[in-house]
Amino acid sequence: MRRRHPGNTNLTYHHSGPWNGYEVQLQRGPLFIPYLERIHQTMQRAIHSQASTMAVRVDLMLPANGYVRGGSWVPSFIKSLQSQVNIDMERRRRKSRWAPTVKIEYVVVRERVVGKQAHYHVCLFLHGESYRGLGAMPAGRGSGGASFDPDVPGDPRAEQADSLAKKIVTAWARALGWTMGEAVGLVHFPVGGVYRLRRSGVGFEATEAGLFNRLSYLAKAESKEFGQGCRNILYSRGG
Repeated sequence: MRRRHPGNTNLTYHHSGPWNGYEVQLQRGPLFIPYLERIHQTMQRAIHSQASTMAVRVDLMLPANGYVRGGSWVPSFIKSLQSQVNIDMERRRRKSRWAPTVKIEYVVVRERVVGKQAHYHVCLFLHGESYRGLGAMPAGRGSGGASFDPDVPGDPRAEQADSLAKKIVTAWARALGWTMGEAVGLVHFPVGGVYRLRRSGVGFEATEAGLFNRLSYLAKAESKEFGQGCRNILYSRGG
């Protein structure tokens, strides 16, 4: 049984059974232990920095036709989403409503299946009192950009990013140089992908364990690509 990845000997494998007391997903093969550690550290920091946390799983795809703006898409996505959330909180304060300071914690892994564009599995951690759910989903073509024509400008004001789901789609759209409506098909919200964790709440430990079990899927060795100059895992830092 192989213990280290042949292309990166710093990446050790977890092959069977629980990891650090957590049940993990092994149905797609071994998991990278350093990825499990980074995911766990980020999750713990987010959960224990505030009384209530909302975790949101989302998948981000690149368009099949390749029409995207160059650059660092994931950092641009996080920066745009953080900016939108900051503006939203400031708007609430101006209306004399309570609004916390929200620092988005995140874990992102990059995967690529042979013959297809890369995609990203993401978990976002937000202050649990800032948003209560994803809210309304954005409208759009939902085609994943298959019919996108870069020579036909879209209307960036076609729909307001007035829900968390719309903010997330808008952030990915901006990272790619698209509009919200054009990017709808490139953002997927998995079923049951919102977790609410209150440290003093009943069932906290079970919810935390369930969330980590789900996030352990991000650490799977399968579909990770090496030697292309791309980082396969990105995560927020403390401080």
